[in-house]
Amino acid sequence: MNRIAMVVHDKKPLASEAATTLATTCAARGVEAIVVSGDVLPDDVEAVVGVGGDGTVLRAGALAMTEDLPVAGINVGRVGYLAEFAVAEIEAFVDAFASGRLRVFTVMTVAVRGPGFVATGINDVVIEKVVSERIIEIGVAINGRRFAEYRTDGLIIATPVGSTAYSLSAGGPVVDPEVEALVMTPIAPHSLLSRSLVVSPDAEIGVTVEIDRPARVNVDGREIAVVEPGAHVTVARGSRSVRFLTLDTHPFPQAVRHQFGLAHA
Repeated sequence: MNRIAMVVHDKKPLASEAATTLATTCAARGVEAIVVSGDVLPDDVEAVVGVGGDGTVLRAGALAMTEDLPVAGINVGRVGYLAEFAVAEIEAFVDAFASGRLRVFTVMTVAVRGPGFVATGINDVVIEKVVSERIIEIGVAINGRRFAEYRTDGLIIATPVGSTAYSLSAGGPVVDPEVEALVMTPIAPHSLLSRSLVVSPDAEIGVTVEIDRPARVNVDGREIAVVEPGAHVTVARGSRSVRFLTLDTHPFPQAVRHQFGLAHA
């Protein structure tokens, strides 16, 4: 029997209802659907499905990445960038999964290493101020060459998938998730250099905290470490990638059109 693991948003009743619908629909087509408890996947699953929103899909993707499994998302609200399938499309998703008709596309990840820590994210690495009323000063080098110095609230280094998250709200570009690149966007910079920079996916970005204020390192919204002044952090393409399942029912340009309300324009 085919098996999938479900990562369900535990604070959304609609997510629980959708997970029940998914499990029932799966059972009718000879697929077993198992809810993930904690951060350990059940044995012998073929895919991981996040049921909730894009944040839930990120969690599902992180688990799937550790076992090199594909991931999909059921969105209980509006159709998201990552959670492609609406609740009304569960039957179509399960039919396509059971018959092997889903397309797989691969997206890159981003990794960060610093004093005593290493972490990998699907969306982004953020180096930001710790004290809300005080900016930080950071120096940035790309491939070992000095690029710029920022006085800023923080710096986002995003994957194309993450370009539609925090990076977008900070003024960054929207990048198709099947493109490979790293997007570097300062947060409220006190600098003439306020634009995003899109660099090669193989670029290595070095960040040094340059004044007497610590900085926080977040990966996909989770705090990984607080680094002290003088600390050096390196951000680059992650060694792992994430495989997403799609029916192309909501291609990326249409997802952007929907999210920005252009469908009514």
